[in-house]
Amino acid sequence: MAGLLHFLVVASFLWMLLEALQLYLLVQRLSRIQVIQREGLQKKYLFLIGYGIPLVIVGVSAAVKRDGYGGSKVCWLKPEQYFTWAVLGPVCTVLALNWILFCVTIWSLRPTLANMKSDVSQSKDTRLIIFKILAQFVILGCTWVLGLFQSTMVFKYLFIVLNSQQGTFLYIVHCLFNKEVRDEYRKWLGCSSSSSTPDSMKEAPSVSEDLDKAGEERQNKGTRPG
Repeated sequence: MAGLLHFLVVASFLWMLLEALQLYLLVQRLSRIQVIQREGLQKKYLFLIGYGIPLVIVGVSAAVKRDGYGGSKVCWLKPEQYFTWAVLGPVCTVLALNWILFCVTIWSLRPTLANMKSDVSQSKDTRLIIFKILAQFVILGCTWVLGLFQSTMVFKYLFIVLNSQQGTFLYIVHCLFNKEVRDEYRKWLGCSSSSSTPDSMKEAPSVSEDLDKAGEERQNKGTRPG
């Protein structure tokens, strides 16, 4: 059971890293005025990285220290001989990479957002984009660094509240703000009309749709004759 928990924790952080990498690659394609491919990395590579690397880490950890799992009080990695670094090492590495990718992505988005259409830059849409950026900050697990500052009660509450809502932000950004997903929901629920959907939700594009608009604008400007 402790080995399974070790695998799941490392795998969850690897998938956060893949999310950050996918977002970074999308922004880089936009900055180079390339054709947008929402698929990003192929699924086989995603599964290979997301589940293969954690499996290797757990396998090597179990082979090096077979009695390192379990415990009398907590079913987890034993702290003897720094064995807990078998999970702390990958987690800290992922957090550092996600912070770097997030900062580089936001920095690369500056010219892209500046070239977006004027109607997208209105106050309502600007607030929506800012909310999505902040939501991505939580989705990528950047808030897990608060775990390093548990000396005060404020940081403890922030750590619990923000990280416990990671799944909520995933649902909001990738489902509620995604028109394709909302259309599938309507089909599944048998709703033929969208009259009951709030206008703010109808017009709320996903993160990739926001970037698609900017990419198309930049492509049009790049191909427009001088």
